[in-house]
Parts: sequence; C-alpha cells; structure tokens
Amino acid sequence: KQWYQRRVRGMDFEDKAGIVKSTTEWGYWYQSIDDVTVEIFVPKNTKGKNVSVKILPSSLSCTVFSETKFSDKLFGSIVTDESTWTLEEEDGLRFIRIFLVKCIKTPQNCWKSLFQSSCNADPLTLDTMQKRFLQERYQRENPGFDFSGADVSGQYQDGGPQFNFQ
Repeated sequence: KQWYQRRVRGMDFEDKAGIVKSTTEWGYWYQSIDDVTVEIFVPKNTKGKNVSVKILPSSLSCTVFSETKFSDKLFGSIVTDESTWTLEEEDGLRFIRIFLVKCIKTPQNCWKSLFQSSCNADPLTLDTMQKRFLQERYQRENPGFDFSGADVSGQYQDGGPQFNFQ
C-alpha cells in the first residue's frame, strides 16, 4: 500500500518534471528521493524463467539467458522487502524494470552512480538529477505549488540550502 501511495502521489511531479535517465551499456537507471529504478533491455523472446534478479540490501545482480548483465555493490542501501522487479513490454521493446526503495529518503541522498564502482551518471545528468531533487523537495514542502518547471540555479547540490527558522 505504501509503494502504491508513493507512486500515485509522486507521479504528478515525475510526469510534469520528467525523468532524468543515466544511460548504461544494458539500459539505464533513474531515481527520485525515495527510490531508484533500473531498466535493462532484453530480447523479445525473454520470459520470466530466463531472468534471475537478486536484490540484497547493498548489492544487485541481474542475469538474462545465463549472461550476467551486472553484479555489484549498490551506491547506497535499499529496503529489500519493498523492492521488486518485473518483465515488461512497451512500444515494442522488452525490458526488465527493477524498482529499489532507498533506505535514506532525503534530498541529500542523490546517488552519483548506480553501483559503487560503475554506472556513474555523467556530470550533466548528475547535475540535472540534483536539480530535480531540489524541485521534488520543494514540491513536498509546498504541496499547493507546482515546482516541476521551476528554473533552478545557485546552491542545489546535496538537496539545496537548509533553512533553520526559529
């Protein structure tokens, strides 16, 4: 229920602001404050029985037709009980979608890469991801406003400025 509510609540922002994808040799990955999504392109004849996905608190692996696509330590920790994967088809393309729920759900927790040793977001993509995190943060703090198209400049890395009103 929590995953469904988050996806419904977060859909408007993601639909309006757009998703910032980091491209890899096997597909791409993208993130929000709460989660990371990984999409792996697979042959059209791929069935669930041809896929092995292992989701652990600090690592992730994916094998398709006995070919390991990746097996590595994640950039951050995830909640395995709330993470899952599906085999999907969209616009004639077949892919595996892995949905990972982050343990630390703050604007300061923008993953710079999917894995500790690989799949780094290029500098421009990372910059755009960090801007989206700040927009998402402001959207959550001010639900009556729409920050999806806001121009972000200044200090937006690491979740943007921290305000201490007393």
